[in-house]
Amino acid sequence: MAQRVGFLGLGIMGRAMAENVLRAGFPLTVYNRTPDKAAILAELGARVASTPRELAGASDVVVAMLSGPEALYSVLAGEDGAARGLDKGKIFVNMSTISPAYAREIAGGLRPLGVQYVDAPVSGSKRPAEEGSLVVLAAGADAAIDAVEPILLAMGRKVVRCGAVGQGSMAKMSVNLLLAGMMAGLAEALTFARKGGLDDAALMDIVASGPLACPLFAMKGEMLSSGYYPPQFPLKHMAKDLKFVLDTAYDTGAATPLAAALSQLYGVGRARGLGDMDFAAVARVLEELGGGKAGGKG
Repeated sequence: MAQRVGFLGLGIMGRAMAENVLRAGFPLTVYNRTPDKAAILAELGARVASTPRELAGASDVVVAMLSGPEALYSVLAGEDGAARGLDKGKIFVNMSTISPAYAREIAGGLRPLGVQYVDAPVSGSKRPAEEGSLVVLAAGADAAIDAVEPILLAMGRKVVRCGAVGQGSMAKMSVNLLLAGMMAGLAEALTFARKGGLDDAALMDIVASGPLACPLFAMKGEMLSSGYYPPQFPLKHMAKDLKFVLDTAYDTGAATPLAAALSQLYGVGRARGLGDMDFAAVARVLEELGGGKAGGKG
């Protein structure tokens, strides 16, 4: 009999991920702080819970895909929180981006309830979430990951096992540090080239034709050229994740000078009101710092 799945959070990625779980044949209950976001899933056959506690009580596996630690805490804690509906034998899968230390803290809080915790953030953004092609960075007890792997593979094309609880979040921090640097690097190269009179299309053709070619640059090229940044992965979330990187680097003693510079750059973007745009809008920050015209739309 298919496991009953509860899904908390129906945002940019969560709605598509939940829909893929439902389409894979798992009985699904959903909850979102803004109830109207659950309407499409209800039409497809999902049950809509009125509280996280109700959702957890009706589910064998609870999946959370939320904006960060504050949102995760809000759905777990309190009289109507999911923790009140979790009991022995259930599994809580956190796919939200949080720090490794916070992942271990939540796992420790759920352990006395007999609830297993799987740390499973993802590599990918809106389009891979819609396509079910995310890469899941899973950490925790092997038996718990084995139990939820069919659910994870309904949302992603691959599950990478990263180790003990916290290491999935560590992998996510590492990947997003690289992602932030790659995006800022391409944006800086383009703004530099423009200042010297080089056409965007020429530079992007060069990048696409050699060892620098990659799916990220191909995906973001049109945004950079048009100045239009519809959010696939919002800039404010990248700024938040870079803070997690720096906090974790402080705890571990890792040298992260590039992360510090990137945190400032994306932080400026958020302070200038670009937070709800795609993180490729870091290009607009560089244009403005260089005295260029911002141009384009959000």
